[in-house]
Amino acid sequence: MKKTFTLLYAGIAYVLGLANIAYIVAFLADFGTAWGLPKTIASGDLEASLWQAILIDALLVAAFGLHHSVTARTAFKAWWTRFVPAHLERATYLYMTAGMTMILVGFWQPIPITIWQVETGWAVAAIIAAYLSVWAMMFLATFHFGHFSFFGLAQAWRRIRETPPPGASFTARYLYALVRHPISLGWMLTPWLTPHLTVGHAVFGLSAMAYILVATHFEEADLIGEFGDRYRRYRREVPAFLPTAGKRRN
Repeated sequence: MKKTFTLLYAGIAYVLGLANIAYIVAFLADFGTAWGLPKTIASGDLEASLWQAILIDALLVAAFGLHHSVTARTAFKAWWTRFVPAHLERATYLYMTAGMTMILVGFWQPIPITIWQVETGWAVAAIIAAYLSVWAMMFLATFHFGHFSFFGLAQAWRRIRETPPPGASFTARYLYALVRHPISLGWMLTPWLTPHLTVGHAVFGLSAMAYILVATHFEEADLIGEFGDRYRRYRREVPAFLPTAGKRRN
């Protein structure tokens, strides 16, 4: 029964994690009408004052980011796994992420004030294609360090098979040979890749960018603590967010 529960718990978390990503994709792209979603980033009218809405939305993005950053820290995991089995820690994180997404979407204050709107058919198609391509890049980035580990299935499967977890490893290939944080880069780009940019999109984009720039410092401190000089050398040779034509790692 324990093995069945473990696999079911992790399996549902995996499906929920993918569904959560799909909702965020549709939410930021304002695909509400086309996808039948109850709420997207620009759906509805401005209900509070402009500055109240901006503050609420910025705080929601910060809370969403804090959840992702705090639960990823080594110290938090050491504390958290005193209550949650280590093999279910990542799956539990996905359930928590779904809850944070519900809070973000549920309390989001639409600010449907247009900054720009592109209406030419080919240009709209190009922007949407770029938007979806960035999300595809972010999804592919999860395979670099283990897609099924990223979504909690591998840990549960190893527990069922009674195999030990692999040791910590570090490689810098593919997307990670171009930039150190491709997923964070994607989060900074996607709010702006829309044919109809609203103030709400801008608040999300600027808040996400500000948070990522601060949180990356703490993320990299953990990585230096884990990998030492190897990660310090990686930092010197590979830019954080913007690809360059400079020296690359072998």
